[in-house]
Amino acid sequence: MRTASSRGYDARTLDPLRTDTSVLDGSQPGSATSARLLVEETGRPPRVVVVPIGAEVRVGRSATVEVSLDDTRVSREHAVIRFDGRSVLVRDEASSNGTFVDGARITGTRAAEAGAVIMIGSTRIVVVASSRDSVRPETHGPVVGTVASGSDVVAVDPAMVSLLALVRRLAASDLPVLVQGETGSGKEVVARLLHRHSRRAGRSFLGVNCAALPESLAESELFGHERGSFTGADARKGGVFERADGGTLLLDEVGELSPPNQARLLRVLQERTLTRVGGTRAVPVDVRVVAATNRDLLVDVAKGRFREDLYFRLNGVTVAVPPLRSRPRDIVPMAERVLAERGGGWHLGQGVAAVLQSYRWPGNVRELRNAIECAIALAEGSELRVEHLPPAVRGDAEPATSDEPSGLRTKVDDLERRSILAALDAAGWNQSRAAQNLGISRRGLIYKMERHGLKPRPVSGHGE
Repeated sequence: MRTASSRGYDARTLDPLRTDTSVLDGSQPGSATSARLLVEETGRPPRVVVVPIGAEVRVGRSATVEVSLDDTRVSREHAVIRFDGRSVLVRDEASSNGTFVDGARITGTRAAEAGAVIMIGSTRIVVVASSRDSVRPETHGPVVGTVASGSDVVAVDPAMVSLLALVRRLAASDLPVLVQGETGSGKEVVARLLHRHSRRAGRSFLGVNCAALPESLAESELFGHERGSFTGADARKGGVFERADGGTLLLDEVGELSPPNQARLLRVLQERTLTRVGGTRAVPVDVRVVAATNRDLLVDVAKGRFREDLYFRLNGVTVAVPPLRSRPRDIVPMAERVLAERGGGWHLGQGVAAVLQSYRWPGNVRELRNAIECAIALAEGSELRVEHLPPAVRGDAEPATSDEPSGLRTKVDDLERRSILAALDAAGWNQSRAAQNLGISRRGLIYKMERHGLKPRPVSGHGE
């Protein structure tokens, strides 16, 4: 790790660097203690720079600056990034090729808020968040480390950073939340964060998978039953609503509830009381309900499979969790987090990050975790190589029959997606330049990005 003695900085590796979602809400009052910058440099793994309040970080090709880049389009001392406790301030140091914030070339000093992208040469620097307490440096200099997290969430992609900031704000209310997303995308993580940052955090968080409840037991599991209704080990009283009283209840796959149980759930939500199976007494309950589903409940409402009144009772606000393929910048940090959780004895070998980012991850975060666990099990040493990954992730899976056209389409799609990712990275995610390099129109590139689940980088629209 490089030390800039001229400024008295001591850069220390954080292993692992924990992601604390409390840093994602920029609306909180007061000053933060540090800001985080995600540095995405071509040919190198992503890294995080933690900038304490009052510190200045010099960026350039020189070996004496705090963030040294191996980028031929970068000047020796290209720019200075400073954190004043509220904003990240970027200043160009009369560089040859300029410094850009959200696509606009800056003159003088420019503020860059959370989610902004700073382009220095071909290197992207994303302002991830400012933090009050997630990192407490012992010095007044920048701390540089690889992206990883011992928590249950990693958020470096702007799409996920924005979503978690929304979750943080929603946690302050008791508004019911409907979390939608593909299987394995992290819906339960969102529900737990809503609970963790709410006034109910000191009480219970319970989750129930509605799809796994047998119809004969669903009512008693949800709402409880009186003694005598069941015998033996099942002769208990409280259902999950009572056990979660004062806290938060996650109803996972809520669209799988039968019509009779949908009606019972609606009554409990409306009246804030329940009646146990076999009982007559109304039992008051104070529960914040978070419903989750991978189905389009509005389609189910239109087809008569889900009650419209229950849908609107559950959907105080919808939080849509993007699939992993739509937030590619989270993929490598998530893999690094899995390695850190296993003790940090492994690292990703050459080419592994590119393979992970080019795969579409139909199983989302759950599939990524399984792939890394598989690689750990197969690795003979500390380095995880491409051949240790599952065949489907490597793109080696063979079609069921040699003449099945879907196998060829999959390989062509994978090749196209990898080519687009490489062109976007080389162009610093400038769509016009990437399209020109690929020999297609910008509109054609955007269409292909949408088809492959590659989200364009958001632009703030602020000028100079």
